[in-house]
Formats: sequence, C-alpha cells, structure tokens
Amino acid sequence: MGRAYSILVLAEGDLAIEAAAGLRGLGFAVTMAAPDGPPAGPAPFEAVVSFSPVRADTVADRIHLAVGDHAAPGAGARLQAGAPPIQIAARLRALIPLTVQEDAPRQRAEDPPAAGAAPGAAPPGPDSGGVLFVGAPCPAFLRLEHALRGANVDTIAAFSTFTAFDYLHERAFDAVVLNTQPDPDLAHTVCSAMRRNTRLYHTPAILLTRGEAYAGADEAFARGASDLLSASAGDEEMRQRVTALAVERRRRRRAKALLEACRSPAFLDQCTDLFAPAFGERHLASLLDHARRRDQTLALVALTADAPEHCGPEHAASALDQFAAMLRHCVRSEDLAVRADAGRFWLALPNTRAEDAHIVAARVAAIAECTAYEGRDPLQPFRLSVTSHVSEPPVGADVRAALARAFAARPAARAATG
Repeated sequence: MGRAYSILVLAEGDLAIEAAAGLRGLGFAVTMAAPDGPPAGPAPFEAVVSFSPVRADTVADRIHLAVGDHAAPGAGARLQAGAPPIQIAARLRALIPLTVQEDAPRQRAEDPPAAGAAPGAAPPGPDSGGVLFVGAPCPAFLRLEHALRGANVDTIAAFSTFTAFDYLHERAFDAVVLNTQPDPDLAHTVCSAMRRNTRLYHTPAILLTRGEAYAGADEAFARGASDLLSASAGDEEMRQRVTALAVERRRRRRAKALLEACRSPAFLDQCTDLFAPAFGERHLASLLDHARRRDQTLALVALTADAPEHCGPEHAASALDQFAAMLRHCVRSEDLAVRADAGRFWLALPNTRAEDAHIVAARVAAIAECTAYEGRDPLQPFRLSVTSHVSEPPVGADVRAALARAFAARPAARAATG
C-alpha cells in the first residue's frame, strides 16, 4: 500500500470528499479543510492537495498538489480534474520523497565546511534524456513527437517491448509513454517491469489512452503508471503533461548527483565508502535538528554483524568489509550510512517512520542471509549473523543518546549464520 503520509485536503464539495475518502482507503492520514485555510492548531501535514482556489499563505512551504485547473500558487504538480484517488496517491508518493531527496544535499553540504573540508564540486545539470514511446505506431505518436519537439525534447519510438527495453538499458530517459492500443495489458506489464527495476523505478510511465475515460485506470496506477494521457489531447496539453513528469525525473537525478558530490574522502571509511563515525555523528545532529524544525520523523537502524569463529579472524574482517561495502547500496542516496566500528553500522533514514525502517532492516538481513563468504577452509563457506535494531529518536534527542538507544532497541531481524 505504501507509506501512510499525512495529507491536508483543501476543498469543498462531493468530489473532494470522495477523493479524501479514497486517499484514506489507500493508507493516507487525511484532514479536510475549507480552501481559505487549514484547521486551527498545530498539524504536521506532509503535503497539501487542493481542489479549488487557495491562498498563497495557506500552502506556503508545503508540498502542494493541485487537482484541476484552479488558481494554485506554488503548486509543485498538477493533475487533471477528476483524477482518481489512486493517481493522486501515486503523485504524492513521488513528490514527497523527491522533496526529501532535494533537501538532503543542502543539509549534507553544510557539514563538510564546518568540519574544515571543502565541499565537492557541484555536478553539471543533467541533460534531457528524451522521451521513449513504446507500442504500436499510431497518429498520436506523430502528434506527441511534434508537441515535444516544441519543448526541445527528443522522442524515440520503440514499436515492440524488446526494442523498448534495449533502449531503456542503453540510456536514461526522462519519461516513457506507453500506447494502450490495441493491447492495454502489455502497457500495464511494462509499467510493472519498470517498477521492479531499481534503475527504472523512478522513470515516469505515462499511458496513452484512446479517450478521456480509461476502464483500466485503477489497474494501471496499481501497476505503477504515473499519468494517463488521452490520444485526443491537444499539443499544449501533451507537452505540459509529459514535460512536467520529465522535469521531476531530472530533478531527482540532479539531487542524487549533488549527494554524491558531498561524499568528501576525508569523511569516508576508506575500506567501504561508508561515512566514518565522526562525520556521521555531526551530520546526524543536523538531520535531527532539521526533523525537529520540519516536524518530520527520522528513523535509526543499528546493525551488528558477526562472523562465526571457525572462519578465522582474517576472513571475518574481509567479510565484514564486503558487507559494509554492500550496505551503502541497500539504502537511498539521501540516507546516511555509517560504519561505527568493524562490525557495527547504523543508518539514519530522513522522513521515515520506524515501521518503514523495519523493512529496510529486514532487506539488509535477507541479503546477509543469502551471501556466502570464503572461510579458513575453502570447503566451508560461512555467512554473517546480522542483528538489526530500529528506533525513532525523540524530539530534541542528543546524538550519542539516540545512537545508544538505537543499538539497545529490540532486535528487528536476524540472519542466521552458516
């Protein structure tokens, strides 16, 4: 179902009420309010969804998704009127993490200068990767190509799924447009395949439909579609709808590149490329302060890895280094992964609740469980035993106290030693 974000819905009328009910059914914590302002009292909403005109001060400094063509100052994204709740949910679950990912480099870049190191050079902005059209040729493809050419966006056609995935593995696209005619199931299958691929997971998938009403809308969004676009849409609508999602894809790549530029060698564990304890604790203090000011959650995952005695100390040390090097690739670029000592590690996950952090901990433990290392006896490989502990530091927590509490928390998962 996905993360249970806290959402403020600003609108009046049956459509907004139905949308709010649908979002609740999809796991969101929803509060309704009139368009002229949120309810009185503190309410830490992670995003605002508006269905009718709103004041600028009502949505200031908030993630704002507008549904319809009303006046929506500062809206980070817009959906067409009548968008189903599952589509609104999909857009929110893309926009909220994107905002967190863009916050992360700004925070992380502040700490190297404070510790006496020059920040890394900012990478150049990502070039447009173009748009890939997948499916049977049709007049709408030529119209789409013409519309995107007006925005200086290249369109490449792949008239079979085999050719499409060849293209997708060769280069990065900003968006993929999938023709649902004559086979909508094929378009849905491609959506699912993209969402199962870590490299393609964030690439928008837009379904080109015959008309405004699409019978398979719920299934399409459940499979990972980002938007539905009618083949009869005008050039300007086609251009705006596709380029809006393409720009978000480039923003995500830019944020990831900025985070990589923040990885100063002075603050890394040289054997594994994880952050070293001193910088990790300094940056955790920044993350805790940011979470307090934004009224966001932050989860800590403490990991303890042990090798069996029969493998020998040299092989145990090598296995722990390999596990640590793997650990960085098990988390998002905005997460902080730190090696505390030879066999202890911790992760700080911004804007993440404990229940979601347990999933990360279980994934790490599962990878450890299926990874064999060479021991003293080549005929007797071994596995590491990994215990994970998850906690949410309380507001105002001290860094050392938060880490001690994380390592002392109830174990979340354990991978058996072999």
